[in-house]
Amino acid sequence: MSGLVFRARSKPGAICRPRRLSGMPSPDARSRPPESVEGFALIDVLVGLALIGVITSLMMVFLGQARTMVRIEKATEFQMEVDAASRFLETAISHAEPLPLSKSSPDQVLYLDGDAARIEFNAVQAIGFKSSALREIAVSLGGNALAIVQKTRRGSQPGASTQSEPVRLLGGVSAIRFEYLDGSTAASSWLPSWNAPRRLPTAVRFTVSVLRDGAAYLASGFARLDLANARQPPRTNETQRTNETQRP
Repeated sequence: MSGLVFRARSKPGAICRPRRLSGMPSPDARSRPPESVEGFALIDVLVGLALIGVITSLMMVFLGQARTMVRIEKATEFQMEVDAASRFLETAISHAEPLPLSKSSPDQVLYLDGDAARIEFNAVQAIGFKSSALREIAVSLGGNALAIVQKTRRGSQPGASTQSEPVRLLGGVSAIRFEYLDGSTAASSWLPSWNAPRRLPTAVRFTVSVLRDGAAYLASGFARLDLANARQPPRTNETQRTNETQRP
């Protein structure tokens, strides 16, 4: 009886499938993508790229302005350094004293000796707080630096001086030019060198050219020596005899 019922319920050609346990998804359900998954639309991608482009442009402008400001600040510092060296030379030369240099000889007594790239003179320089001393100063261009050398005067003899080590006054100097004003004649003129005995020039002017980081910097200076010339140097025996013969 049971066998007849089993054959009546089964159909020819039917395939027996295993039972699916409760709680397990069917294979068709696993192969279908979930309907809740969301993605980026094309408009979202375009907006993101536009924002990135705007931010990049702003950053490039800001970096360019920052580099320009740094370059301007560096150029200003270099120019201030050149101007400071020029003011120092002006002050030192304007304090030149009508005193013989250590290189002077009895036949040729020089108060100031110089050419277009070098100058030597005597001047009173500050050596400490509220103290000063007489120094023989030599300024010249050595290599690519403007150097200053000071000699301590210990007497009037040429060998009675002590020379110090050269001090770098300004670096990167490509050229320097001194000129000397001769005011002893009616038509004053600027000379490229000075070696007049027992006489200082009326004024000294100079130009300093500096080359740094591919940029050129220029500074000019002007020093008057009228006050130094106004001091009467000690008269020689020959001058005294000439004045005595001219007396009535």
